[in-house]
Amino acid sequence: MNAGTARVRLGPVHLLGSTLRLRPPRFADFPEWRRIRLRDRDLIEPFWHTSPLPWERRHTAAHWVRECLEAATHARAGLAVSTVIELDGRFAGQVEIGGIDRRARHGEMGIWIDARQARNGFGGLAASVLLDYGFDVLGLERIVAPISVGNKAAAHGARQVGYLCEARMAAMFDVGGGRADHDLWAITADRRPAAGFTRSWIDHVSARQGDASAAARHREPTASPSATAGPGAATVLAVSARYRAGQLRRTLRRVQPAAAITVPVPGYRTVVLRSPRLADARAWRAAHHGNESAWVREFISSRTGFHASAGLLLILDVGGEYAGECRLFDVDLFGRNARLRLRADPAHADDGVRAAAIRALVDYAFTRLGLYRVSTEIPVEDTESAAVAAHAGLLEEGTMRAFTGPTGVRADHTLWASTQRSRG
Repeated sequence: MNAGTARVRLGPVHLLGSTLRLRPPRFADFPEWRRIRLRDRDLIEPFWHTSPLPWERRHTAAHWVRECLEAATHARAGLAVSTVIELDGRFAGQVEIGGIDRRARHGEMGIWIDARQARNGFGGLAASVLLDYGFDVLGLERIVAPISVGNKAAAHGARQVGYLCEARMAAMFDVGGGRADHDLWAITADRRPAAGFTRSWIDHVSARQGDASAAARHREPTASPSATAGPGAATVLAVSARYRAGQLRRTLRRVQPAAAITVPVPGYRTVVLRSPRLADARAWRAAHHGNESAWVREFISSRTGFHASAGLLLILDVGGEYAGECRLFDVDLFGRNARLRLRADPAHADDGVRAAAIRALVDYAFTRLGLYRVSTEIPVEDTESAAVAAHAGLLEEGTMRAFTGPTGVRADHTLWASTQRSRG
C-alpha cells in the first residue's frame, strides 16, 4: 500500500475467449466512459450518488479528468486502487478498492461494468482479480461492498463471488434522489479459495457456460469507436488547476484552529463534552498509558475540530474533571456519515452518563455538523457497551466478521447506528 499502487496493472486474464485487464484510468478513456454510462443510465443512476445535475452533465470531459486526478491522488497516498476494466483492449467499466485503512487492513470495493458484458461474467472476473490483489498483495484482511437494497443484480453478483451479507445499514447513502438503506456485504481473508478468487471464478463461469468458444460466439458485437473527442489540453489544465486548488483549501482547513466546543449533556447538569485542554494531559496519559509526545500530537490535532485527520475529539468532563473522551471520525461530509467512539472511566461516568453523552454527541453531529448518520462498532462480547448504545437510541444493524475496531482488536463486532430518520 504505497505509491506503487498508482500504476497497478493486473492481467491478462482469459475467459470465454476474451481477455480482461485492469489498469489505471486514462484521460483518453473519456469517450467510451461517457458512451457506456449514458447508454446504461437506467441501470446505473438509481444506485449512483444523488446530484442536482442532469445525468448527461455528470459525464463531461471535466468530470472524467477530475475522476482520473482523484484516482491517482488516492493511489499515491495508499488510500485506493482505482482501475479501469479493459476487455479485449476496450474500456468496459471500473472497479476499485477504496477507503483503504492500513492499520485495520480494511478496504471497500466498488464496481460497475458495461451491461452488455456483465451477463457473461466479466464483472465477477474483474472483482475477483482485484480481490486477489487486495488480499495477496495489499495484505488486507477484510473487503466490503455496500450495496443498495434495491440493487438485486449487484447483490446476486456479490454472493456468487463469495461475499456474505452481514448487516443492513439504514440510510447509508444518498442515491437515486434520496437516502437509501444499503446491505453490507463482506469477504474476509479466511474465505479466500485455495486457488484464489480469479481461478475459482473462471472455473465457475466455464462450468456454467459450457464450451468457451460457443459462449464467445454469442457475445454482443464490439461497439464502434465513439465519435466523441477526448478531453482537450485546455480542459485538462483547467480541471487540474481547480483540483489542486481544492486540495490546498482542504489542507489549509486541517491546520486552521477551530472554535472551542462545549456540548451540554442533557439530564446531567455537571457533565459536558468539550474541546481538550492542556490541563487534561496528566489524566489522558494515565488513561492511555501514553507519553507526553502522544498527548501533544492529540492536542494539536484536536485544535482543528472535525476537519482534523483523526476526527473530532471531545473530552467527557464530569464535574470539571476528565472522565474519558469521545471521537467522531471517518467524517464523510459528502455522504454526511461518521463513526463514533466513546471511552469513559467507570469510576467517574456510569452507564447512564455514557448513554447521555452519546445522545448529546449524535444530536450535535446532526444539528451542528450537518451529518445524517452516525455509527459505532462494538465487540460482540461487550454486552455492557451494547446496552449503552441501545439506551442512547442507536439501533443494531448486524454483525461484522473479523472487523478491526478503533481499539485495534480484530474480532466480530456488532454494528450500531443512529440516523436523522430514526431520531425522528
